[in-house]
Amino acid sequence: MIQINQDFQNEKKIIQIMANFTNIKPKIKRHNENVTSLFENQLKNAIWQARVKGKSLSNNEYYGMVKDFWKKYLIYEV
Repeated sequence: MIQINQDFQNEKKIIQIMANFTNIKPKIKRHNENVTSLFENQLKNAIWQARVKGKSLSNNEYYGMVKDFWKKYLIYEV
């Protein structure tokens, strides 16, 4: 669980750095904020469901969510 939390913090740092660029179209910025919020909610729900089952979220499950997140997150030229 500690590894997943650390990985999640690393993902958030990458996203925050990317979100600080000033020449992003507002439409793209809103989309990425929505995708980030959705990812955080999905992650919280997956961790909660795993705890209810008496397990912890596996690295494969976590990286599957991360992969899905990056498919939806729009990368733009700076």
